[in-house]
Amino acid sequence: MRIHCTHPDGCDKKDGFLRIVCCISIDRDLFDLFFNSESGYRGRYFASPEEGLLANGQLLQLISTRLAAFRVHREMTADHAERSLCASSAKAWLAEVGKHFCKDCYGEWTTPQDAAAEILNGRWEHSPDARASYGRKAPYLEKLRIIGAVLDGSGTEYVIEEKRNRAQHISEFGWS
Repeated sequence: MRIHCTHPDGCDKKDGFLRIVCCISIDRDLFDLFFNSESGYRGRYFASPEEGLLANGQLLQLISTRLAAFRVHREMTADHAERSLCASSAKAWLAEVGKHFCKDCYGEWTTPQDAAAEILNGRWEHSPDARASYGRKAPYLEKLRIIGAVLDGSGTEYVIEEKRNRAQHISEFGWS
């Protein structure tokens, strides 16, 4: 894992809440195994939302201390950053174009240009939901975005309504 940058990110829906957002790179072959394989990140969500959440939590426990210590931010202590990364709604995802803070975390993933299924698992390629048109793709990239949970100074977590069913959405569609 190569850490590019970390950024504190305020919540526009709830004053006083902040999260850490980190951009990392891994080798393309590892990215493919991590993001696209049956035993990888989305594969665990495919098995069940609960298995996906367990795998996500294990990943974040492994990398949170290193990410939190990468850079100290005036707006956020390393302790707040680590708590943000270890909270239940923290997540890993591919780095999408247009969702960046600096040139180092500029994303690679863009909306698919065709509807061809690259992942055939009996579920995602058959769903008419728009999220499945993204989920059935198998991106071969390098950058991941690690997104901490939104917390206030006392550690209270806030999850925006659109992301409260993230695990179920990834399970059903391969995407959220």
